[in-house]
Amino acid sequence: MLQLRPAQEAILQYERGRMAVSAVPGSGKTFTLSLLAAQLISQGQIEPERQQILIVTYLNASVDTFKARIRKRLDEMGRLPVGFDVRTLHSLALEIVRVASNASEENLPVVLDEAQSSLFLNQAVDGWVEHNRALWHQFLPDDSPQLRAKWRTLTENTAKTFIRTAKNERYQPYQMMAKLHAAATDSPTAGHELALTWMMAGIYERYQAILTRQGALDFDDLIWRATDLLETQEGLAALLRQRWPYVLEDEAQDSVPLQEVLLTSLTGPEGNWVRVGDPNQAITSTFTAAHPRFFNAFMDKPGVVSRPLPNSGRSANLILGAANAVVHWVCDHHPVSEVQQTAFRRQDILPTPPGDAQPNPPDEEARIVIKVYRHREEEELPGVARLAQAYARQHPEHTLAILVPTNNLGHQIAEQLDGLEAAYDNLLRGGGRERQIAAALHAMLALLADPLDTRALTEAYAALLEMGHPAAGPSRPAVGENSEPDPELERFYAVLRSTHSPERLLFPRSDEEMVSALPAGVATEEDIDRLGPFVTFLRHLFTLRTLPVDDLTLALGDELFAWGGHTNGSAEEKPRLNSRGETTFPDVSARLRGGVHEADLALAYQMANIMRRWRDQQPEWRLPDLAAQLADVARGRRSLPLAGPNDMGYEPQRGRITLSTQHSAKGLEWDAVFLVGVDGNWVPGSLEAYFQGDESLLGGDPNAEVVAQLRHLMAGTAGIYPGRTATETAHIEIICERLRLLYVGITRARRYLHLSRSRATRRYNKEQTSEPATVMGVIYQYLKGKNL
Repeated sequence: MLQLRPAQEAILQYERGRMAVSAVPGSGKTFTLSLLAAQLISQGQIEPERQQILIVTYLNASVDTFKARIRKRLDEMGRLPVGFDVRTLHSLALEIVRVASNASEENLPVVLDEAQSSLFLNQAVDGWVEHNRALWHQFLPDDSPQLRAKWRTLTENTAKTFIRTAKNERYQPYQMMAKLHAAATDSPTAGHELALTWMMAGIYERYQAILTRQGALDFDDLIWRATDLLETQEGLAALLRQRWPYVLEDEAQDSVPLQEVLLTSLTGPEGNWVRVGDPNQAITSTFTAAHPRFFNAFMDKPGVVSRPLPNSGRSANLILGAANAVVHWVCDHHPVSEVQQTAFRRQDILPTPPGDAQPNPPDEEARIVIKVYRHREEEELPGVARLAQAYARQHPEHTLAILVPTNNLGHQIAEQLDGLEAAYDNLLRGGGRERQIAAALHAMLALLADPLDTRALTEAYAALLEMGHPAAGPSRPAVGENSEPDPELERFYAVLRSTHSPERLLFPRSDEEMVSALPAGVATEEDIDRLGPFVTFLRHLFTLRTLPVDDLTLALGDELFAWGGHTNGSAEEKPRLNSRGETTFPDVSARLRGGVHEADLALAYQMANIMRRWRDQQPEWRLPDLAAQLADVARGRRSLPLAGPNDMGYEPQRGRITLSTQHSAKGLEWDAVFLVGVDGNWVPGSLEAYFQGDESLLGGDPNAEVVAQLRHLMAGTAGIYPGRTATETAHIEIICERLRLLYVGITRARRYLHLSRSRATRRYNKEQTSEPATVMGVIYQYLKGKNL
């Protein structure tokens, strides 16, 4: 007999119309939505032979989860597993385009993935800067190489935000250009005032021209086209409503404006549409077009039945109370009025009722600790790493996580865990490690592309040495960012660069010929000993040179990161490219548990997948061109859209530490959670505070400024808070989102929650004081009231 909570029973009373469900963390929204889909089918609300309940979800991994749960429930009800269709938004949009054009799968438009879109945006930015260098340079306070590199990265990131916003508002480049020319005609100062918008509109124009030449759409274009077709093609919406009489939407708090327009058109004014989400867990609004105000507005619309899903059995009452205390303080007492009004929806997380199948952990087993350290790098990071390792040893039956605000801070924690030889799963993205892996792959590919380039030869050795690869020879001097230059190593590099016949070094007919390739009288016996394993390794790599670039990069990943017994050695267990060109990971958790090299190997395999897509989009590119793209990643000039292990079905393991950002932790839970770096830099208490991670190169937030300029130019309103500047508005949104991130972090913990901060930290080799986060005082007062 299925045991339901009263709130779940109320939701399952739904039969038709529009309903919004606000679900707190751990309330079982996926379970409840799956039950609703199965119930609508079993009650005869649709004709399963020709109609389906449509479930729209956010991640591909969620598609499989929903399908499995609905099938299971239908089987329990004695029904056939038919009558439902689970899709991501992009899959839905592509199906709408297919139906509208009556096209076969082969004739559908080419839709770019994130890697391909990023590549073309990179090209658009480079092209625009090359032709408008004076305008691009005018934003820089000085022309140092470091500032130029930072501004180039910021230009691309700002362009990505600008283009995404423009497409969600359905603004074409030519429309913007017409408005900009009109503004310049009306006001002599408009050209200067709108210089940033001119630049972004020009990059947008170039980016769309590249997509047009490729005959391709990016994800935003796809949603745009599907929405336009629903609005303009006669009979299309009615046809699809017959096919999908009910639409159930998951993760509605992360819905972008165009998604809401599309689903509104699909369901119609009298349609059946259920939206489920948690506005208090909306944590993507500062870097996507999503915002919780859209879902909040839907819940408050006349004619929409609003239902709560308030009960959660995930955490002990002590921890639920801390999360609720944060929400109430922000809504009632936060010093910034706009934060009070918009950060949270006032809803408490309630424990499960007595006798529930998922009872809350008892408070006797629960604990919340607040720890203040003197210095982050010297005390907090090593201290938390030691505490987490000790907890894992004391409670091998528990799962636990260290959650960090940024990937960079996470990489520093990873170094501490490595030093302790702790058992942990690294769910971090990008950062220095991504660049190191890209640098290693680039070094090998560049040498394979040009074996006679002695600089490439030297860089290949340096890459192997940095990762501690045995091919770097028996004597490996310590290297690192803070290490002093090693004179002997520098001399060895000079020997490699001075090699006058690289072909004799790499492919000698005898040992004597290999030595003769080196500068006479300079190479020592130690140099020759070091060259032995290096050259042997390179000769093996040259046997792989005829492979296609994706297979070549996969093979290089094995050679670089699977040495020393770190992999299982089974070909069946290695990631492979499937028939759709996607990297598949048979057992992500097992691969992570193999050690740090396994995480590197997973990144290398994803880079191979991305390089294949680059080659498909640019068939004229050869190995040197593809290697050059990785060089940009290695230099930090661009990043790659790499998936994290949690995107591929990660499950925490007992007795092992999970290392993750707060963003990536959403959807996961652990018995114990260590939240690191919860200070006033990360969660600012006012608009006058320092904002960690905020780019102030232009005297403000360029993303906020350009989006406000765009909206004012096209619609006459900047979309900012009354009486606030665009940058102030952006800072309000940052405060709101970081409070929601803290809420997400707190609600990941079942039994034990450890929050830490430091009074000082080190940034760019300079000591900096860190103010306490006001919200930490709220949690402290909550615990004090509990006499804890």
